[in-house]
Amino acid sequence: MTQINLTRNILFFFLSTFLLINAGCGGTKIVNVKGNLKTKGKPLVVNSKTILTLQFIPKDGGNTFSGKIKFEDGSYEASFPSGIYNVLFMMYDTSRKLPIPKPIELRSNLDIKADTFMDLEIDS
Repeated sequence: MTQINLTRNILFFFLSTFLLINAGCGGTKIVNVKGNLKTKGKPLVVNSKTILTLQFIPKDGGNTFSGKIKFEDGSYEASFPSGIYNVLFMMYDTSRKLPIPKPIELRSNLDIKADTFMDLEIDS
């Protein structure tokens, strides 16, 4: 009986180890997207009192992913699983004391399968 339990425990250990090692293989590919936010073809540069948000929203639902924006040069970067996304942007200058605007859609049905460099034009 002890031999059967030992054999079963060893088999369980190796099977668990195999499954854990292979769990990451063939999973969803993470892509890196970089680029510049532009307005009228020039980099979007704002003051430190401005709130900027850049959201990559999966078309089929799920987690939303935020882009990291550099205020000084308007560049951004984001990492998320490959797929089809809608891109939303919002800019709010807190010093102007105006109502917070609704986000604007910069791109829709954007199919991102690999690392990409993409400039996004903001109509202002």
